[in-house]
Amino acid sequence: MKQMDGIINLNKPAGISSHGAVATVRRLVPGVKVGHGGTLDPAATGVLPLCLGRATRIAEYLFELRKGYRATITLGVSTTTGDAEGAVISRSEIPCLEQESIKKIFRSLTGVHQQKVPAYAAVKHRGRPLYDYARHGEEVPVKKRTVEIYRLELLSFCPLAAAQIICEVECSRGTYIRALAVEIGRLLGCGAHLHSLERLFVGPFKIDTAIPPEQLAAAAAAGELKKMLLPMDRALLHFETLTVSDEIVEDLRAGRAVSRSKLGPAGAVLPTGYPVRVYDLQGQFKALARCEEVESGTFLKTVKFLAP
Repeated sequence: MKQMDGIINLNKPAGISSHGAVATVRRLVPGVKVGHGGTLDPAATGVLPLCLGRATRIAEYLFELRKGYRATITLGVSTTTGDAEGAVISRSEIPCLEQESIKKIFRSLTGVHQQKVPAYAAVKHRGRPLYDYARHGEEVPVKKRTVEIYRLELLSFCPLAAAQIICEVECSRGTYIRALAVEIGRLLGCGAHLHSLERLFVGPFKIDTAIPPEQLAAAAAAGELKKMLLPMDRALLHFETLTVSDEIVEDLRAGRAVSRSKLGPAGAVLPTGYPVRVYDLQGQFKALARCEEVESGTFLKTVKFLAP
């Protein structure tokens, strides 16, 4: 197997975990490192960026990207897990609701919040995942995390039959959409759970260009899987760019700090403390680097050298 460095924008089907999706692709590319850039619950579908080869070294930056979802929320039914996978623990009458009252609650949930981590979550407490406490009937430690909801938009509300809300969410890393569904149900006074979830995007990786597993398998069988790879710097577009000479590329490859004065006019305006994408004079992506201030001046230092 030739070296394969890049990102596959996978359209994950329901029924497999993120780790299961990684394992599937590993079987298609034996000997190549594979990792994912943002966990999806097994029941959820949609965008799951997979990093191959050297791109596994930038997976951490994918986790930081803004994410978007389409969620279907069932009102009046609460479950142990906050989604359709759990056992029903209560049923409630659904009050007479108007779309404007739902939108008002959505507006209150937009912004920065402390979100309670669901009991059935992989977040650990004293070395044990929370779901382990829940499954053994033990008191589940309360964990909260700071999340930000950038957009919460009501797409439709059907008060009849299943009484479901369909909405779109744009949020920061670490946001539990099932916890958001439970909170919406609480604020509406009837309880709720997440019925289904589709991830629409992770940063620049969109659902309309995501590739289903069967298409990947067919490409691998035809020896054309490499054509499915996106360049690894596609995940880093939120960082500024810097073009440097071949000499500076070699300095960065060797881990040598480069004085800001050698970077020319572009280097003079680079912010300190933040990664930048480094390209050679031919436009080839080489590395992530960062300007740092020390007593003797400001220097560009290698964060990750990613070229062969």
